Amino acid sequence: MGIITILILSGFPKFRHLVNQSFAILNRNIVNSDNEYSKDNYDVVFYKLDLAASDTSIYISGSASIKVKVVVQQIKYVSFDLVDNYVVDSVFVNNLSAGFQHDSDIINIELPEDFFREQLIDLMVYYHGKGYDSLEIDGIYNRIADPYGRYTFTLTEPFSAKYWFPCKQIPTDKADSSYVFITTDSTLKAGSNGKLENIVELPDGKLRYEWKTRHPIAYYLISMAVGRFVDYSFYVYDELHDDSILVMNYVYPDSFLEKNKSAIDETANFLIFFSKIFGPYPYADEKYGHCLVPLGGGMEHQTMTTLGSFSYLLVAHELAHQWFGDYVTCSTWQDIWINEGFASYAEYLALENLDSEERAMAWMENAHNYAKNYNTGSIFVPENDALNADRIFDYLLSYKKGAAIIHMIRQEVGDENEFFRILRDFLAMYKNNNASGEDFKNFLESQTGKEFDSFFNQWYYGEGYPHFNITWSTRSDTLVIYSRQETTSSTTPLFTTLMQFKVSYLNGEDTVITFRQLGNYQEYREPLPGRIINLKFDPDKWLLAEVDSFGYIDDNPDNLFTVLPNPVNSELNIIFKNEPGNYMLSLVDLTGKTLYSAKGTEKNALINLNTFDKSTYILLIEIDNKLYSTKIIKI
Repeated sequence: MGIITILILSGFPKFRHLVNQSFAILNRNIVNSDNEYSKDNYDVVFYKLDLAASDTSIYISGSASIKVKVVVQQIKYVSFDLVDNYVVDSVFVNNLSAGFQHDSDIINIELPEDFFREQLIDLMVYYHGKGYDSLEIDGIYNRIADPYGRYTFTLTEPFSAKYWFPCKQIPTDKADSSYVFITTDSTLKAGSNGKLENIVELPDGKLRYEWKTRHPIAYYLISMAVGRFVDYSFYVYDELHDDSILVMNYVYPDSFLEKNKSAIDETANFLIFFSKIFGPYPYADEKYGHCLVPLGGGMEHQTMTTLGSFSYLLVAHELAHQWFGDYVTCSTWQDIWINEGFASYAEYLALENLDSEERAMAWMENAHNYAKNYNTGSIFVPENDALNADRIFDYLLSYKKGAAIIHMIRQEVGDENEFFRILRDFLAMYKNNNASGEDFKNFLESQTGKEFDSFFNQWYYGEGYPHFNITWSTRSDTLVIYSRQETTSSTTPLFTTLMQFKVSYLNGEDTVITFRQLGNYQEYREPLPGRIINLKFDPDKWLLAEVDSFGYIDDNPDNLFTVLPNPVNSELNIIFKNEPGNYMLSLVDLTGKTLYSAKGTEKNALINLNTFDKSTYILLIEIDNKLYSTKIIKI
């Protein structure tokens, strides 16, 4: 069974589940549709969970009603995931008792008759017990929120829904709708997905909370939370889409609401803003809300996020998931970027538009710093890690680097309105369905007419990030920028990136210039309308990169040294005008590869070029932390 850890980074903690089961066990009866037990033989149409739960234990009892549609020619069995800890009391198929086997966390149900393509099957599983025996493992939890009491709740992404109900744990098989009925003590409340359509009074001081969602939903987004809650609800009117949205919050009682009301109310601003840039809130006819429970971070359960606090970025992140993750869900866990990269970027967007540019820039710089902790590892999760939840939810890759490359895509698109229009249209195309990173790339290309293969090969499938050594000089009325790129990743030796510079002039005016670096060494020239007093690289934090050196070259480097002869046949002579002190000489080719380097202190230095091919090279001279360069032609 899995192990739960809590990762707390940059103020945003996120539950991560480390799954130790083998690939074979997790995929048993899933992959091969020719297998009579295969989960590919049917589609889930509907889940209804009717369970009794309390705030004192993870013990649950009741039934799961599941409607499926046959998608192959003929089936004799249906299989679901459910951990062996539960006792399955009985199974019915279309109201007829059915035989079953429950082993290795799988229920194999023998159908009383053969079913054929397009036929619907109603299955009912009665069961009871605990998802596990001792320490918290996965899926369903019971914890103390001091001083408010105990709370029982579920967190099942990505592989742990089977710890509380029979299900098909494949993200592409969304149920068309789902009901969650929870019977509990009348002193408690039970929160879940969709609309609370009824609260039924039952004998012995019990209540049944009947939640219903009629929107497609992935298995891991179905949830429940039970405890001593108070209901703080309000409506948000979105003028842009002429819609009122119920925001229902189940929070701790007593003084909690008074202390946190303003933070909870911030949800309204997020809802209006995200509806503007992503399109109308997908579940406006039901609600949006939160269940507060004792955990670190949050989980974007459809229409009712489960979270541990109302911190600004956490609330923004989980709400954004209602579009990216819930409305459109990643096709496979390898493409978790569709969920987490976009929800993380929504944090930046919230700061940029609802807070301040300064805080947004600090957020992006922080994201870059986290992402630069890795020289290896791609945003796309490799196949051999597709069942490793710790790798899927890698905070540095899936979240931070994932958000950083969306920011770069925004720059590549160029037009702000076009970028957000593309996001809205992408969501509209894949609504209530699934999408991969490749789907988003193809959609980008169709909408912009630009090629994004190289970008995704570098940033999504590739590893690492570029390092730059940048120098600049002014020659007459021209700005000359020299950019040399190296990378620390063997899988991505070159990033063809947009390079942006802010130019400040003596007259107080600023301008921004942008060019694309197409090789490891690039020289760029820009006409000057006035005298430059400063040059700043990447002022708006677009590019995930490290600048190892950035310096100004004297207008006339001949004042410092002379290079003879040039063009050169065999021996290159560097003559310094004055005593240079310590210096470093490097000769690099136009790909940025260093072919020669040496330290020196003498006024004259020689480089033997007899073994060098006839070509153009760049001589770099570093003195007192200043970098100078000149072009050398070998003949």
